Amino acid sequence: MALNVQGITKIYSGRGKSQVIANDQLTFDIDEGEIFGLLGHNGAGKTTLVNQIIGTLNPTSGNITLHGKSVQKYPKRARTLCSIQPQSELPLGFLTPAQAVSTMGKMRGGNKREIKQRMDMLFERLDIGKWAHTHGVKLSGGVRRLTAFCMAVIKPGKLVILDEPTNDVDPTRRRYLWDIIRELTNDGTSVILVTHNVMEAEKAVDRVAILHKGKFAAKGTVPEVKRKVTDQKRLEVNLLSMFDEHESHDWSLSAHRNGASVVYSLEESSVSKAIEWADVQLKQGNILDYALSPKTLEDVYVELTAEEGDK
Repeated sequence: MALNVQGITKIYSGRGKSQVIANDQLTFDIDEGEIFGLLGHNGAGKTTLVNQIIGTLNPTSGNITLHGKSVQKYPKRARTLCSIQPQSELPLGFLTPAQAVSTMGKMRGGNKREIKQRMDMLFERLDIGKWAHTHGVKLSGGVRRLTAFCMAVIKPGKLVILDEPTNDVDPTRRRYLWDIIRELTNDGTSVILVTHNVMEAEKAVDRVAILHKGKFAAKGTVPEVKRKVTDQKRLEVNLLSMFDEHESHDWSLSAHRNGASVVYSLEESSVSKAIEWADVQLKQGNILDYALSPKTLEDVYVELTAEEGDK
């Protein structure tokens, strides 16, 4: 086992006697060679949890073990074993990607030849070699993001933590990046993927946990988490305009609006009734189109983290 987290709670003191519970009795483990997805809104407690895993923040209670030793007792060891790509944008300044990545490789103990070979491979695979010697101030957000990723994996630790690695990255290079992330696990390296991009996470992770208000709303394999909302279906209706009204229906368990589309959740027994309604709306020109499909991880995420007034 690479990481074992047992009953981690982190409480911050607020104003007066108030307290903020950032993490509330979190328990999970990560195997060697596993990609573990950590999903949650801003403020859900993801960053607090990551900081405790790498030993820069002490939990109020609970224990974290990284490759057999306590993170609380050996925080420097934890930081040595972990490689992290933070969510915040990398301030490269006048450093070039080649300078930034090679410097990080040397800091992590790599020799010059190994670092150069791996850096060239990463730049080629991610198709950013043309900017290898361009000053950071002249780079796009996507290239800076990919440079930060390369810095995290140039000489990866036993646990790699990637916080929103695909932010600002174009769709083509995202595919290249996911391939490299999966290859990281071939030698037993474990990965924690912290992300808001639930659709990408569904395809990339081995297991996932949804963090909401400091607690796990669900955790397990993607099929296991999906079963949290039973075997429901989703009916996505694309409206003519994002300003169009949508109504509630007796066949719908819930409805979530996203711009000009509405996603309805429904039981198998209500499918015929829902399709009949959608067909009528389409023929009358009230909607652009509709699609029926099984529930996605994103649907489950929205339902489990929705506030009462949003449902």
